Amino acid sequence: MPPATGAQIPTSDLIKLEWRFLIYGALMSFWSSIGQTFFISLFSLEIREELSLSHGEFGSIYAVATMLSAVTLFWLGKQADNLTVFRLSLITIIALTISAIFFSFITGVLTLIGGLYLLRLFGQGMMTHVYSVAIARRYRVARGRALAITGVGINIAESIGPPIIVLLIAAIGWRQVWLLIPVIFFFSIVPFLSRLTQKTALQESAANNHQTNVQKSQEIIHFRRKDLFKNREFWIVVLPLIAVPSFTITGILFHQIFLADQKSVTLFYWSKNYAFYALTAILGAFLSGFLIDRVSARKTSFIGHSALLFGIISLWLGQGNLFLILFFALFGLASGMITSNTSALLAEKYGTRWLGEIKAAAQTITVTASAISPIMLGLMIDWGFGLNGIMLVLIGISLYPVSATLINFNVLSTQN
Repeated sequence: MPPATGAQIPTSDLIKLEWRFLIYGALMSFWSSIGQTFFISLFSLEIREELSLSHGEFGSIYAVATMLSAVTLFWLGKQADNLTVFRLSLITIIALTISAIFFSFITGVLTLIGGLYLLRLFGQGMMTHVYSVAIARRYRVARGRALAITGVGINIAESIGPPIIVLLIAAIGWRQVWLLIPVIFFFSIVPFLSRLTQKTALQESAANNHQTNVQKSQEIIHFRRKDLFKNREFWIVVLPLIAVPSFTITGILFHQIFLADQKSVTLFYWSKNYAFYALTAILGAFLSGFLIDRVSARKTSFIGHSALLFGIISLWLGQGNLFLILFFALFGLASGMITSNTSALLAEKYGTRWLGEIKAAAQTITVTASAISPIMLGLMIDWGFGLNGIMLVLIGISLYPVSATLINFNVLSTQN
């Protein structure tokens, strides 16, 4: 039986009672990696060489495909308010499987744009969107911890994926990898999807739906998307909070081969440090989940952004293996905290009734920002800006969300 008081649901009980749905979220999170920048960028050398593309040209193509996926996601993401979790998840999984197989057959710029568009839309976009909306909607008092637990999936993928993919490319070729991965993906989740997505007693219980006075005040208003765009705080604080991490993290991951070269390390050695990234990302996700459930997503949102800022500084100024480890550790901490915090923040501020379309708008911003950074940084590389120029740009824009969240949610506001 679930605990009597929702506010006191222990994490151990949450896992014991909700393990099926949490596994569903973690699997969706893990396999969203197929469309994530860190995964696709591992193939950038082979694709650029085969299609005779520069860093800037590949970044431009990536940006076009990602922008197209962002436009599509703005509409498609609304379906999370209309379709069941099982049905929308199944559609998304099938679409991503077909997209990944198609990517193995790219032969030129047009098919590359099409392949990237499909991977970005159904991988980074819909896989993340579907599970995070479902988790945020089905849990209230344990929302932060549930998002943290399921977010571990992508952290595991980021840890084990890069070195495995680098070795697989060397062993069987990059096109064969894109035939192998979708088969494993499909059969690891589809046979179990119906059972994993069934609603549980806890999700329907009074304990889960119990809210303190603070929580009630946070979810009285349920925004529609049109209301969101009229909200000044959204444009000044929330939008940069969503866009900046996507821009900086995507830019670094997309051009990781260039950055590894600038730091005088091999790509394989660089990729091995993702283990530190994954460990701290998991720690960050659970720390963020605990803080969200005990304090709020609003008041603690500056912490993850601060970790990202210091991580970029350590990559820029640090020399040697220890500083590289420090960068990956801070980078992971930031990623883990920001991912769970953002989903919870949107539910706190704008309610859960229309969370599908609200989250779709946010996901569109995320994808758009992730489209701009590869081309912008790629052109900077082509123009000879080097490591210093790139790092200064990333540090400059990363300062804004840290200061904006501190001022708006912690200094000026006594209600949030």
